[in-house]
Parts: sequence; structure tokens; C-alpha cells
Amino acid sequence: MTPIDDNETPDDFDEELDEIVEEVEEDDFDLKVEIKRKRVSHGGRRRTTGKEYGTLMSFIAWMAFTIIWLFFFASGYGIIENIAVVFVALLVVGAASSLVFIPKHEGIKVKASAISGIGWLVFLILWIVFGQSYFGLYENIGIALASLLVVGLVNMLLHVPSHGEEGGARISGVGGIIWLIFIVLWLPFYNDFATTVYFITFSQNLAIILASFLLMTFIVIAPWFGKMQISVNESVSVGNRPKGTLGIFWGWLLFLVVWFWFMADTYSANQNVAAVLLSFALFCGIVMAFWLPWARKRGEGPESWFSIGLSFVWVIVLTVWFWFFADQFDAYQNFAVFLVSLLVIAGIAAGAQWKKYRDFESMDWTD
Repeated sequence: MTPIDDNETPDDFDEELDEIVEEVEEDDFDLKVEIKRKRVSHGGRRRTTGKEYGTLMSFIAWMAFTIIWLFFFASGYGIIENIAVVFVALLVVGAASSLVFIPKHEGIKVKASAISGIGWLVFLILWIVFGQSYFGLYENIGIALASLLVVGLVNMLLHVPSHGEEGGARISGVGGIIWLIFIVLWLPFYNDFATTVYFITFSQNLAIILASFLLMTFIVIAPWFGKMQISVNESVSVGNRPKGTLGIFWGWLLFLVVWFWFMADTYSANQNVAAVLLSFALFCGIVMAFWLPWARKRGEGPESWFSIGLSFVWVIVLTVWFWFFADQFDAYQNFAVFLVSLLVIAGIAAGAQWKKYRDFESMDWTD
């Protein structure tokens, strides 16, 4: 046997050590090159991109416009108007810069949304400075709200898909936003419409608002009408009751539209209140009768027929009062009668409920 010298290094180990040294030297070399490259990049001159040139040129153009405006045109306007013009020009420059710096992968929709927001600010500033003096407070508020809703409509059309269930949401959203635009413009301007275009009374104005609401609900619900279903108990289907309830609601709204447009002006305001109350009571009664068979099949039903009947009695009493007697009293007195009737009905209902609980507690629970 040949003894092994502890100080003697095997040949394989020397080869592995040489490879490690070469790798370390290679790594050191790469590290030095990288450090040198970084130093050159930080110390050298960075090339200006086209976007930065475009932003600089747009700012120079804004400065040129401001100088020309102040020199040739500003004297014909007040200080607020001149500030508005200069600020609007700056917003236009900002819009152009936003188009340049928004990444391409964000798509044209994001750029359009940014432009619509800046465009609304431009419109609002110009309107407040140059246009609001021709209209009243409520009309200006309506115009501002309508313009904001238009921006919301544009963004909704940009970002909500037009196919599948999202397409239904798109239709519903368009219907709802357009109705809101109509309302915020119609309410402050309907007096001007009545005096300059076509004369309408207050009752007919209510009819127009209700008709627009009826049309809006139809448009909003139309994409989902075929899918309307309530899953409460799989063994007892609700059938077409949701659709039927909606149809009854539309029928009630249609009755109100016809009433206010053709008949309301021949009666007093109190009698019109009575007509609305009576029609609402009939609507609730029809809906209850429509759903009662389904509730009985499930072994359920109203907890207190007495309370429901009491509510109908209260509505009938108010209907009789407003139709036959309310015109002999002023608005405050009629409101007092309404409060008294409400307190009486609430007291009767509370007494019946208290008696029910007292009878329940008096039962013999020892057996």
C-alpha cells in the first residue's frame, strides 16, 4: 500500500480550481465592462426623444398664442375672460401632450377618454365665462350636468363592449344616461319651451316626465326582459309573474300619463292627488292578487292581513278626503289631516300588534 501525503493535491482538484479561477476572472471582466458602460451612459449625453420635442414645441406654441392674444385681442375682454382663454389654451396643450405620452398599448379608447375629460373642462370654463350670463341659475346647472353626462355617455360607449351580456348593459346604460340628460335639461327649460314652442300646462309637464320615465324603463329592461326569473324555490316556479308585474307597473304609468295630459287640468290639484292615490292602491291590489297564488303554493303569505287591509282603508279614506273635502281647506290644514290620519292608522296597527304579542305571551307554555 502506498501512503497518501496530506499535503499533496490531486490532479482533478487542480483542474477544478483552474476552472473556478477562470470563471471568476471572466465575471470580473464582465463586471468591469458593465460598470464602464453605466458610467458612460450616466456621464454621456442622452438623446432627446420625439415626444419631448413635441411637448416642448406645444408649450412654445402656447406661449406664442398667449403673447399674440394679449397683444392683439385681450384689451377687448375682461380679466376673467382673458384668464379663461389662456387657461383653455393650456388645457388644449395638455390634451395634446396626453395623447403623446399615453402608451400605445393602452389603446385609442384611453386617449379618447382623456380627451373627453379635458374637452369637458374646456367647455365648462368657456361656458361659465362667456355663456352663463344668458341663462338663469337652474338652466346653467342643467347645462353643466348635461355636459358631464354626455362625457359619461361617450366613455361608456368607448369601454362597454357591444356584444353579449355586455351589449345589453350598453343598451341599458345608454337609455338611462340619455334619460338623465333629458331630465336635467327639460326641468329648467320647460317654461321656455311652453312659451316659445308649444304651450303645456304643469300637469302636461308631469305627463311628459312620466312618459319619458316609462320609455326609459322599457329601454333599460328590454335587453333583460327574456331572462327575467326569480329563483326562490325550484319546486314552485314564479312563471311569468315578474314580467306580469312589470307590465302592470307600465300600465299604471301609462294611466298616469294619460290622466295628467288629458284630464288633470279639469280637476283641482287635490282631486288629482286623490286620483293618483286611488290608482296606486289599485296597482298594489292587482300585484298582490297576482303573487298570492304563488305564495300559497309555497306555504307562505302575508303575516298580517289586518295591516294590509288597514293600509288600503287609509288610502281610500285619503282619496275620499282629497276628492271631496280638501279644496275647502288650505295646504297646511290638509297636511295636518294627513298627519292625523297617519297617526290614527299607526295607532290602530300598533294596538293590534301589541294585542297579538300579549295573547302570545299569555299562552300556557308549561305543557
